[in-house]
Amino acid sequence: MVTDADDAAGGPWKSEYLALHDPVTSLPNRLLMMEFLAGALSSPQEGQRSLAVFSLDIDNFRHINETFGLTAGDLVLAETARRIRRCVRDNDLVARVGADEFMLVATGLAGVKAVEGLCRRIQAALSVPVTLPSGAVAYPQADIGIALSPLDADDAEALARCADLALARAKDEGPGGCCFFAVDMNEALAGRRTLEGDLRRAITANEFVLLFQPRCDARTLELLGVEALIRWDHPQLGRLVPDDFVPLAEKSGLVIPLGEWVLRKACDTISRLPALNVSVNVSVVQFRGGELVATVASALKATDLPAHRLELEITESVLIENTEKALDILARLKDLGVRLSMDDFGTGYSSLGYLRTFPFDALKIDRRFVGDLDHSKGALAIVQAILGLGRALGLQVVAEGVETQSQLEHLKADCCDEVQGFYLGRPMTEEALHAFIAERQLAN
Repeated sequence: MVTDADDAAGGPWKSEYLALHDPVTSLPNRLLMMEFLAGALSSPQEGQRSLAVFSLDIDNFRHINETFGLTAGDLVLAETARRIRRCVRDNDLVARVGADEFMLVATGLAGVKAVEGLCRRIQAALSVPVTLPSGAVAYPQADIGIALSPLDADDAEALARCADLALARAKDEGPGGCCFFAVDMNEALAGRRTLEGDLRRAITANEFVLLFQPRCDARTLELLGVEALIRWDHPQLGRLVPDDFVPLAEKSGLVIPLGEWVLRKACDTISRLPALNVSVNVSVVQFRGGELVATVASALKATDLPAHRLELEITESVLIENTEKALDILARLKDLGVRLSMDDFGTGYSSLGYLRTFPFDALKIDRRFVGDLDHSKGALAIVQAILGLGRALGLQVVAEGVETQSQLEHLKADCCDEVQGFYLGRPMTEEALHAFIAERQLAN
């Protein structure tokens, strides 16, 4: 029995409620969700045991929090909870199980098509923009992973884990993804865990190699600089390219020490080649960590490389995640004297706006447009437009992925500044770079 005194003080009933519910959304928390799921799976009714677990994650929720504030983030979470609840039946359960993660346990769905239909309704409901008290608008999107019982698992912990694995696959496929659990996801998870362990060891075991790809003057083909490109010489898997391990390094946070190694190694190598500049790719995770400026300053100081000979290549995703923070970091990098380049230009949604707002010195035309120059008038028009834009904004333009004489001639004719690609030189070791430079000197 709850007394008036209990009520005035909050009472034991309130303590029990708070122990099992999320205060922001008023939804059950993971503990209550798991109790509900275990109960449903042990139900004698067949319709209860045949159920679906949905694991949902709001894309770019960090961006909403950092751009609009924590209060706005809580509003988006509460609105997300309301929208999901409107999509389900009274006997289903929706829970908030993480910062931007929700779970839904739906019972009695008649087959996969019904599950897919519910998934589409949820995503449609969540994709409607949310107007914040400030008048700003947030555009949440959800990735969804789905596990089915008894097909995928028949106990609560295993089924929730299957849904989480499916969510991870959905996130890999891009924003707004939806994915059912598959057995190979367990194998992929085991592989990722093994590779992550190998990655931790590799950082201290000197298994990484830095290669350097030439960047040349488009008109004279004079060697102006190089781009530093990391490779991993894995003891069992052989040489791995960045696509094989950088995403894992970003997810695990290992890209921070790895990025520091790349910067230090690149600056040290080029400090002994006084005629060349070097460009280094920067991960969005390095921006989040808040130590990037100090890391760059330390690398320059330790290697005595003049700051103007280092160029940092940045993708649009860095700028989208937290515009104000990115602007501050880029301004401090410019104060160091380094150059800044927007990488993969033309593939994002807001690149032009970023070029006007951020202190870039150069932009790189994405290799996909360069690769189509020989057989696509559309690609040629895009490249010409980017070159014109670069001239109008006073930016140097670099074309990457040049593989044929014909592509080079197109770029020269339209006054591209620098070119990079297999036609000019493949990525090479430091020793090979010295030989490459010596050959060119002899030829001249």
